Amino acid sequence: MIKQKLIFISCLTAGLLITNCSSSNDDNNTPTADTVKPTINCPETITISVDNFTTETTVTYTTPVGTDDNDGAITTQISGIASGELFPLGTTTNTFEVKDAAGNTSTCSFDVVVSQNTPSENMPFFVETNYTPNGKKWVKVDAMSDEFNSTNLDETKWKNTDPNQWIGRPPGLFKKNTVSVENGYLKLTADILPEPETVNGKEFTHAGSYITSLTSIGPGHYFECRMKASKTFMSSTFWLINKRNEGSGCERRVTEFDIQECVGEITTDAAWAQSFDNSMHSNTHSRNADCTETPTGSNGNSEDTSSKVYDEFHVYAGWWKSPTEVELFLDGIKVGTVTPPSNFDLPMYMKMVVETYDWNPVPNGGGMNGTAEERTTSYDWVRTWKLEDQ
Repeated sequence: MIKQKLIFISCLTAGLLITNCSSSNDDNNTPTADTVKPTINCPETITISVDNFTTETTVTYTTPVGTDDNDGAITTQISGIASGELFPLGTTTNTFEVKDAAGNTSTCSFDVVVSQNTPSENMPFFVETNYTPNGKKWVKVDAMSDEFNSTNLDETKWKNTDPNQWIGRPPGLFKKNTVSVENGYLKLTADILPEPETVNGKEFTHAGSYITSLTSIGPGHYFECRMKASKTFMSSTFWLINKRNEGSGCERRVTEFDIQECVGEITTDAAWAQSFDNSMHSNTHSRNADCTETPTGSNGNSEDTSSKVYDEFHVYAGWWKSPTEVELFLDGIKVGTVTPPSNFDLPMYMKMVVETYDWNPVPNGGGMNGTAEERTTSYDWVRTWKLEDQ
């Protein structure tokens, strides 16, 4: 009996020792898991302006560094551009990540926005490259320039319709009441006529617009406009042409410099016309020459506008450098050089016209179901420049 009690006490003691050892193990040898994320903070958005001939610039910022309660946190830039490097125009998002020794992560981001300053109004709208010749400066030709900041068309510079020159191509008849100046824009609004009109034996169903400069000008000038096209099948244009009856002999001919001709809706199936709603279409024409030795024909250029011509304003420009060379610019960037088919040495008048094209016919329903704004070609400004010695 005594032996049995001793055995029981020994077992009980051993059990207590095992229990105590196990308890001591749990308390002292199992580490606490680190679930706390490290912290990291980024700068606010950085905005930098550069001149309109600069396309990238060096940007320096304080590089974010993450922190943690324990040693071993590492910070890494996972997107964007490092401080002190060149940043392009536009928005660059910089993202940084901090990871602690336990693998917990946190991130932060900030933007660097690089934009170009508004181009100077004292020279043509050039971007990236300044095309001003050395030793020269640009001078605005006021008679063929307008910011359209008044409430009426400046009739000392422009004429609204000119039946003695052109009434329009059927079915589009030029109408004075389609023209307005408001909120800093010249607006040419296409529409359907209340009733069809017959003029010179031709029927017209639509109303267009015709603005011409009162002044003509010759080679050596730069012409530009900031324009947003309408969303209709009718045209939105900016161009120059001479008056044939002002010449004599072999100078009795037509020269035409189309800087931009486009439409907002393409109704033709012709393959060559499918880009007329998202391109700058330019042409030089020579025609109706009295002398057979005068070359006739057309030479042109086309450049993608990257979006529909009615989605946003674009700056369309042409530099009539000489009788044998014109250069074309889209949004301040040179996009083409054209040699006219004949000498472009006759003075020309500036035109802003909304017309119908025979190759882009009226769609079913008349094509004028949009709002007045959608049917309007808007000109923010037009400017003409000449070069003078500095």
